Order: sequence, then structure tokens, then C-alpha cells
Amino acid sequence: MSLVSMQRVGEAVLPRRSVQDGHSLQPGDPALHAVTDFTREYPVTVDAERQIDDALNDMINLGVRALLVYKEHRIVGLITSYDIQGERPIQFLQSSNYTQHRDIRVAHIMTPWDALTAVEWRTVQLMCAGDLLALLDEAGLTHVIVVEPDRQSASCVVRALVSRARLVRQLKGLRRAG
Repeated sequence: MSLVSMQRVGEAVLPRRSVQDGHSLQPGDPALHAVTDFTREYPVTVDAERQIDDALNDMINLGVRALLVYKEHRIVGLITSYDIQGERPIQFLQSSNYTQHRDIRVAHIMTPWDALTAVEWRTVQLMCAGDLLALLDEAGLTHVIVVEPDRQSASCVVRALVSRARLVRQLKGLRRAG
């Protein structure tokens, strides 16, 4: 075994997640197989003050389409690639004193915590993957946060995140293989 100097390696990035992230699912499989459970995987987060183009580059490098937004060690919202690449930056510039795209921060266009929709962990435990997809479709959501009551306080724990795109890929993966 030998150690390698990081000066020799150069810059480093986190591994990109593949399209096959997660295994193939059938609609009747437990929905738990379709969530990114933060007790098993680290959540991908972004500081509320990060510039939006930098946040989008983070998403691209990490192979995700949404980031939990934090400020002072608290989750304060969610931002998606759709938020950054869509109308929100333009709307923000039109309704603010800001004039430059480069001045837009994640906090300016994210969906704030109190405007998010969540599903409870115990509900996800009882659902199947097909029902979870139907829930996302009916609500018109690309992502949904899964929350669980915190036994030590009156707050909740962000337990997981569900990505509609990932769930669709997992369900379609079975059809391609079969």
C-alpha cells in the first residue's frame, strides 16, 4: 500500500452517480427502495448564499437534480436544476434591485422550507413504488422531502428525498431488462 501526494493528483471531485442509481423496481415494490435515505447516504446540500451557477455545476458534477439548502446548520429550502435553468432567475431580477445574473444566490430562488411539501416517513414505509410515483404526479412535484418526527425535540428530521426522475428510471429499467 502506498500513499499518493495530492499535489501529484491535482483537483478532486466527488464521484458522479450513474443513471442506474438504485436498482430496477416494479410498481408493487416497497417505496423505500426508491428514496435516498439519509440514514444510509449523505444528503447533497448547498449553502443558501452560494451563487446559482455554482450550485448548478455542483448538481451536474454530483449527478443530482436537487440540493437541500442549508443556512446556519438548518435546512431552509430546496433548489432544483429546473429552478436555476427556468424562469425563477429572470423573475427574481425583474422584481429585485439586482441586475446581474451572477449576483443571484440560491436563497433568492429556492423553494423555502415553509413552502415545501413533504411526506411522512411512516407513510413512505407503507407505500409501494407505483403509489409514490402517482403521488408525485398528482402533486406535480419533481422532488419531495420525507420527514420523520424527532423524538428528542418538537422539530422534524429530514429523513429522505424522493426524485421523480430517479424513480421513473428505476421503474423503466425493469421494462428494458425484461
